[in-house]
Amino acid sequence: MYLISFDSLPNTNEFLVELSKKDANSWTVIHAKNQTKGKGYAGNEWKVVAGENLTFSFLLKTDYSFQELIYFNQWVSNAICLFLKQFHPKTNVKWPNDIILKDKKVCGILIENHRSNGVMNSIIGIGINVNQTDFNHLPKATSICKVTDKIYDIEEILSDLMRFFEQEYRDLEHKNFEKIHQTYLDNLFRKDEISTFRVDGELVEGTILDVNEAGNLLIEINQELREFKHKEIELLF
Repeated sequence: MYLISFDSLPNTNEFLVELSKKDANSWTVIHAKNQTKGKGYAGNEWKVVAGENLTFSFLLKTDYSFQELIYFNQWVSNAICLFLKQFHPKTNVKWPNDIILKDKKVCGILIENHRSNGVMNSIIGIGINVNQTDFNHLPKATSICKVTDKIYDIEEILSDLMRFFEQEYRDLEHKNFEKIHQTYLDNLFRKDEISTFRVDGELVEGTILDVNEAGNLLIEINQELREFKHKEIELLF
């Protein structure tokens, strides 16, 4: 691991994307104590309180195809979910890649990919709420501190998490897609439970059953199996 830490950056992903185009190595980590223009999945904004949360990005270079990146996303989600279980066992992945701690969002992930000279460059941006306790403006958010009532060393969590990624890398390297997918399903938030969703402005009840090879969510609604892309459906929780 090669760590570069900044007091402040607009966006760790954007910084690392540029480094990846200049032959940065796998496991290069860009950490910002304050990220002023954080981005979330599908164009969402990721706001953090300076000094209270963990915001960083790291680079992995693989021979993955674009079609295989769904499993890359699942592997990243799995690793963070499993790592955070040490703080509370009720930790889940909310499709496609939010991490839920005691039924509230604690972590967001943004993966950006570009292929160059036959190599897939994947920049994994991660934001974890660590010591923040005020979420009055975000009722569905939480932090590790809020759940455990303890203050944490943010850089120590970063170091421990990156070591955990390295331990889990074998499954990614050997493309153990079946294991990766099963672990993802085992930790999928509200899988096999009747839940309420918003679809086309209407509320419906359904049960999450699976995620297919395209990364789309499979839900049984009124005894019919339906497939949804991201932003086509909202899980209410």
